[in-house]
Amino acid sequence: MRSELAVGLVVLGLAGCSGRTSAPSATAAPAAPAAAEPTATQVPVHVVGQGTARTPAVMTWSKGNRKIYTIRALSFVGDAVGGTNGSGLLEQPHVTFLDKSGSSTVADAPKATVKQRDNSIDMTGGVHARTAVGGLLTSDTLRYDAHSERLYGEGHVVLTGPNGLQLTGDHLDGDVRLHDVKVWSGGHG
Repeated sequence: MRSELAVGLVVLGLAGCSGRTSAPSATAAPAAPAAAEPTATQVPVHVVGQGTARTPAVMTWSKGNRKIYTIRALSFVGDAVGGTNGSGLLEQPHVTFLDKSGSSTVADAPKATVKQRDNSIDMTGGVHARTAVGGLLTSDTLRYDAHSERLYGEGHVVLTGPNGLQLTGDHLDGDVRLHDVKVWSGGHG
């Protein structure tokens, strides 16, 4: 039986609450200074996930009611502060990106960082990716933007289509299927 460790950024908030009541008094006494109302305190949370090649740490993110990526990694170390300000470092991530049609691209890299603020993933150290129809992508880095659901590659980009057509350049901007894609060199394209 295969077990998977589900890991995610957990955010805890502590809120203080104070209520004041007053009882009628027969004599007028000087009012005591009002105590400051307690405020919500954001508690930093440190999350660690440890897996193996056979049972990796697993992290999944959904947008609406649809899964947009699943990450399997040997380990995950992250810190979260507040509801949207955390990040995690993953070792040997294996990421499956899914587009709206259900088509996927799977990418591997030595390291990746996941940012809680925008649910982006930055893969580094040399990225290798394969599309569901057999396209291949290599680049130095690969960034996934969860808002636009697009991939952005940087450095030594080589995209090879299933038909053998090859595009090379310094930058890549493409959809998850790597079907609607632009590869170029030099400045911003």
